[in-house]
Amino acid sequence: MLLGWLIRLLIAVLVLRVIWNFVSGLLEGASRPAPAQPTKNLSLVRDPVCGTYIQPSRALTTRAGVRVHYFCSEKCRQAFGGDVGPAPNEVSS
Repeated sequence: MLLGWLIRLLIAVLVLRVIWNFVSGLLEGASRPAPAQPTKNLSLVRDPVCGTYIQPSRALTTRAGVRVHYFCSEKCRQAFGGDVGPAPNEVSS
């Protein structure tokens, strides 16, 4: 009989602890500030060979007439149209 009451008491304590942790987690999450939004939009361009999206400032480029093509790597740039040489905004070594 005493063992039955001890088991019930233990279960009640465990249930109360689970409820307490759940409620404290809700309150902690509600009190946190909202995540910071990005300050500027990041424009991306698509590599015409592999389809990877990259930042124009980090991309390799080549011009075809008035159009500028952006590439993620030298391998993709060569696959696009052979060895086109450095674009005007790149330094050749």
